[in-house]
Amino acid sequence: MKAQALIASLFGAASLAVCAAPTDLDTTFGGTGTVITDINGSDFATSVAVQTDGKIVVAGYCVNGAVICVARYSATGVLDATFNTTGMVQTPVNSGNDRALGLAIQGDGKIVVSGACERPIVVFPGAFTVEFCVVRYTTTGALDTSFNGTGIVQVALGGNGFDSGNAVAIQSDGKIVVPGTCADRISSIADICIARFTSTGVLDTTFNATGIVVTAVGSGFEIGQSLTVQPDGKIVVGGSCDSGATQQFCILRYAANGLLDTTFNATGILSFPIGSGSALANSLTLQADGKYVLAGRCSNGANLDFCMARVTTAGALDSTFNSTGKVITVMGGAIDVADKVAIDADGKIVLAGHCEVSTNNFFPCMARYTTVGLLDTTFNTTGTFIASANPGPNVQRGMTLQSDGKIVLVGSTNNNFLVSRYEGSPTPPCRLDIDGDGLVLATTDSLIHARIAIGLSGNAVTNGIGFPVAATRKTWTAIRAYLVASCAMILPP
Repeated sequence: MKAQALIASLFGAASLAVCAAPTDLDTTFGGTGTVITDINGSDFATSVAVQTDGKIVVAGYCVNGAVICVARYSATGVLDATFNTTGMVQTPVNSGNDRALGLAIQGDGKIVVSGACERPIVVFPGAFTVEFCVVRYTTTGALDTSFNGTGIVQVALGGNGFDSGNAVAIQSDGKIVVPGTCADRISSIADICIARFTSTGVLDTTFNATGIVVTAVGSGFEIGQSLTVQPDGKIVVGGSCDSGATQQFCILRYAANGLLDTTFNATGILSFPIGSGSALANSLTLQADGKYVLAGRCSNGANLDFCMARVTTAGALDSTFNSTGKVITVMGGAIDVADKVAIDADGKIVLAGHCEVSTNNFFPCMARYTTVGLLDTTFNTTGTFIASANPGPNVQRGMTLQSDGKIVLVGSTNNNFLVSRYEGSPTPPCRLDIDGDGLVLATTDSLIHARIAIGLSGNAVTNGIGFPVAATRKTWTAIRAYLVASCAMILPP
């Protein structure tokens, strides 16, 4: 359809459309924006990912923490009957407690879950160890027998009784990387651990010769909580490291072969305090410019708050981010924890977690920040949000952003899987306000309309226009992207 024919639509009903607020529940999902699923017993969702077809995959544990559980929903929030016929699958790895903590979707659509699984040992009745475990499912929800023959891998990495695979990522070559913790139950000392598996479920011996890397930063309890794999193959882990006095945010970068990358802070490790007490980075993400954003919680001496930091590619705190590289946000409760961090299409930083609204009563909560670390006041006017519409006390643990900007949160409510979808940053409606300053002016918007209508494009559309300071779209690239996405216009580059 030609641009000239579409100009008229800008003056029609579409221009009057009302844009949903970022923190509004998306009512196209389950009718209310929230879906609750009773799988089996006490159910807790920990992680979420969105397939390329828009289906939503959620992993966690059921039967009071004894069984790994995965559910798959349509884009509208209905359990997907093509997934194990019920939309749900339960996987007991051993006879003890098995917990899914990480989730990733391979390029071929297979679903990979990491976690912590108990293994009985012959010491005395009821004795067990906890080990890294990885489970892979086919696209139809069956255990993938091309993965270790059973679809399941369980391995001890170096701890004495408690190893936990807290996240998972898929490399471009199909190898599977799992970070976590290797802990000694007796001494309470724990190190950061990483395991890398081939696509067939075997420990990858090109990774530190054994497929396993154990890193002791300090001498206390340390956790590898999250990771990302860079386009160049380097592996970055975020978590908590022991300083001798308290726990700190820490980030570690490894070469593709599993050795610490000494081009990152000279040692491959950066550990730093945030807040006035212990701090834990629960989540890590990679910006488009290569910088790293860590998010979690830290103590202010009395309560726990949302905490975040940004680190340069060289391994230093980024002073362009809130001047210190660190941001602390008081959400209002005694225990407020950021569990996940993500970057939206505009480069804004979204934190999601759980906040205490009253004693031992938690609700999902979020905060959104500008690229320089300031609270984004276009997000619920304050930059922060605590949910109140979900039924019953609940805890959120996982979060992902859809390609359309919508925010998907998962956790638990009344011992059931809880999946909620918020509007986030939806595509703005088609409006006469082309430059995005909130006004429709003859000298800007009408002039842009006229120039496009006569067939102009590129700089010819914007030359000589004095855009207001408040305008959010001042270049042809930005204007064109808006008109294509919001007004369905077909325009030249």
